[in-house]
Amino acid sequence: MPIPFEDSAMSQQVYLSSTLADLAAYRDAALKALVKLGYRVKDSYRASAEPPVDQCLADVRGADIYLGLFAGRYGACPDGYGGKSITELEYRQALTTGKPCYIFIRPLEEITGKDLDSVQGKLESHQKLLALRDELTTGHAAATCAFFSDPTDLALKITQALPRVEDDPLSPRRGGIFNETAPHPGQLSSGLLIVGIRGCADQTVETLRQALPPDWQATTALVSPESFSDGQERLALDRSLSRARCVALHLTPAGLARLTENPGSGAGLSRMLAARLGSYSVLLEALPAAGIPQDWPAPAATFPVGDWLADGSGAIGGELARLVQAFPLATPGHRDVTNPRLVGLAYSVLAMTRAEAEQIAANPELIRDELGRKPFEFFQSVVGSLTRWVDRYGPCRHDWQPFGNGSVRQLLDDVVRTINEQRVVAKRDQSALLGNHIRLRYYPFEPEAFATDTPDWPLLEAMRGRGCLVLVDELSTLHPTLAGKGNLFLSDPAVTVATLSGVDPAVFSLDALIDSPQKIDVLVDRFANKLDPRCELAINNRARVRRWLRLSLPETLAGAEAQGADPNRREEFRRTLAGGI
Repeated sequence: MPIPFEDSAMSQQVYLSSTLADLAAYRDAALKALVKLGYRVKDSYRASAEPPVDQCLADVRGADIYLGLFAGRYGACPDGYGGKSITELEYRQALTTGKPCYIFIRPLEEITGKDLDSVQGKLESHQKLLALRDELTTGHAAATCAFFSDPTDLALKITQALPRVEDDPLSPRRGGIFNETAPHPGQLSSGLLIVGIRGCADQTVETLRQALPPDWQATTALVSPESFSDGQERLALDRSLSRARCVALHLTPAGLARLTENPGSGAGLSRMLAARLGSYSVLLEALPAAGIPQDWPAPAATFPVGDWLADGSGAIGGELARLVQAFPLATPGHRDVTNPRLVGLAYSVLAMTRAEAEQIAANPELIRDELGRKPFEFFQSVVGSLTRWVDRYGPCRHDWQPFGNGSVRQLLDDVVRTINEQRVVAKRDQSALLGNHIRLRYYPFEPEAFATDTPDWPLLEAMRGRGCLVLVDELSTLHPTLAGKGNLFLSDPAVTVATLSGVDPAVFSLDALIDSPQKIDVLVDRFANKLDPRCELAINNRARVRRWLRLSLPETLAGAEAQGADPNRREEFRRTLAGGI
């Protein structure tokens, strides 16, 4: 029999549909979230692996809302229903009867072992599952769809998606499963993401996850070195990283061998982990720390786990106990492992590296040959009288020093620290951050990736959808490698962007910039024509860029649409540049 939750004050009923054994913990989390929101819930039938189909479909028809959970199993297929599983039949019934449908899907790359039909050898069920998941995720289905990683993340997503049913229309509205403000969409819900090598560590990473303290909110992700150059593989990993506060890479001899056998996979994976979260650690199974390749970014810490895994007790002790004790102390960022009140802010920097700056300093004719005479003459007019402008650029793009007194990364860190440490939080910041602190998440600007036909474009689209910041060095837009790159991305009003005039503010005045031959027409259009408040041009000193960032960073995370046009916007910004703050 179903498990109804009756309450005369609750007026709406949700039918909770999913496969059973593989999603038990997720169903419990969903059920609790729905009850907290004020819904009556028709839970699926737990008494039998093959419940009465007609009763299931009748319950779907009798509910007000359908909520479906989908993972790695297709489910039992009763006779006489065209080979469809009960789970799919329930979904089809909801569509047929016009129910509001809320779909929550667990990414296949996060599922391991017997929870996958493919692993159990149920190939026909696996193919049916893939077809159904494809329908649910392509946007053609008449349903609201979202991905989830763990039971806590699922509960948060349900809280965000469904409105609360008020027992008393006059009572103040409360949101979220904890009877407080609904969680921030950018909440970092995973304290530690354990990344394993698919086929080498599938069950191991799950064993580690289950043994770690509950307040770490550990999650797992698997990658295949052979397909890491594929955009979908990196997109799946990036989706997990976007929710993580800390990350650790699990390595075995077999996993390391596969990473090193596939050119770029090991270095690319480690660099991605280090860039996104600022650092990464390594969990070593039957490997010494000296075995980590020298061309990888140095990990913040290494922890042996092989003896603990071989012991098989599953209890915290030995190596795992030392990991739990030492991990939060390894770096300042590792202290975040138990701090759930954090949101991630993605950012990128369009600026030359030191090598690119030296290239056009030594051979400025490259600009003329690639971009034409006017950009070449404009570049010469800017740097002609300067002697050490190249020194403002470093090995990485975020090492650029726009005003010669600290890198852009240090500038962002400083502004974020100011926002996080404010004692009296402005109402504007309360609305944007919902009581959370900000953590920066860096996306290196790779010019070849910023085109819609590249493998990484879906990853960039996902970053843009979460809200992101891009800082642009106006001089760097004259480099042939960077000129015009990213224009399609930067033209989107969801991207908060500013150009900085660090080299010669007199040459890079606002009017000069608008009339210049630089390839930033899309930004000029956003600023001067569309009056987009998420786009600023020609910020020419450190104090003003700090002020702009202080106002813009929380708004970027708020996820609101661009705030309406301001007819006096350009003139006001001119006055700000000419006068004080």
